Amino acid sequence: MMAERSRRNTGDPKRRDERPGGAGVNPRVIAATLAVVALVVTVYHQTLVTLWRTWDSNPNYSHGYLIPPVVAFLLWHERKRFLDARGRGAPMGLVLIALALVGHILSIRAGVFMTQGYSLVILLFGLSLFFYGGRATRAVWFPLAYLVFMLPMPPYLMNVIAFRLKVFAARAGSGTAVRLGIPLARSGMTIHIPAGSLRIADPCSGLRSLIALVALGALFAYMTRGSLWKRLALFASAVPLAVLANVVRISVLCVVANVWGIDAALGFFHDFSGLLLFMIAFVGLVVVRKLLRMDSGAAVGEEASA
Repeated sequence: MMAERSRRNTGDPKRRDERPGGAGVNPRVIAATLAVVALVVTVYHQTLVTLWRTWDSNPNYSHGYLIPPVVAFLLWHERKRFLDARGRGAPMGLVLIALALVGHILSIRAGVFMTQGYSLVILLFGLSLFFYGGRATRAVWFPLAYLVFMLPMPPYLMNVIAFRLKVFAARAGSGTAVRLGIPLARSGMTIHIPAGSLRIADPCSGLRSLIALVALGALFAYMTRGSLWKRLALFASAVPLAVLANVVRISVLCVVANVWGIDAALGFFHDFSGLLLFMIAFVGLVVVRKLLRMDSGAAVGEEASA
């Protein structure tokens, strides 16, 4: 009798494992989860292979390799909140699962790869809702949503954004170079200087850095302690910072081409300036965080203050 009372007071591990919201993990739950993961990988195998090839072949998505490890880290970091929040599954999860699978099948039939990837993200939200409930899904909503940054955007939208970025970069970059005393003339996307001509091609549009910096800005804002509006402002600042950094890059290329020649501008410095662009934008994010007076401590797993 005393032994039974003692087990009830101290919390028997077996009893703790059976509670829906307990921190323990039932081995049967682990087995079921692994089985679901295996099914998802089987269904989306070809999508994942195509996604890997996209990261390898398209420079705009070369950062995609980093997204799954980052998501894995965030899920591991949120594991306690997730386990404590587990509860009865929500029927809405089954709706999302059905929508995701139907969308995946239709995407395969139509030969549209992009929507296959987005259906995978919807499926993961649905599985979390259906098996673990709304509270647990809210605990991991950001890691799941962050997977969007590894997926390709609509090609038409990419082309429109890239073109507008090129036009702005050519105008603002050449204008800045003129103010620095560089003699030049611009004709469309081509900047003419005494040493030769620089053409603002697609890689110089800054789109690659914009996509990567927006992904970094989202992570930076999520892991920074502060009120919601400050974190949203920090995230939104990634766009103008990326655009501004590319303008600086173009103007510096004009200076280098005028002083050391076109070959110097289009050689090592051209490749190095891409890294320089990203570093400038990242420093800008740090400055914006300081201006917003946000703490540098990680906010993962914490509620933002009002």
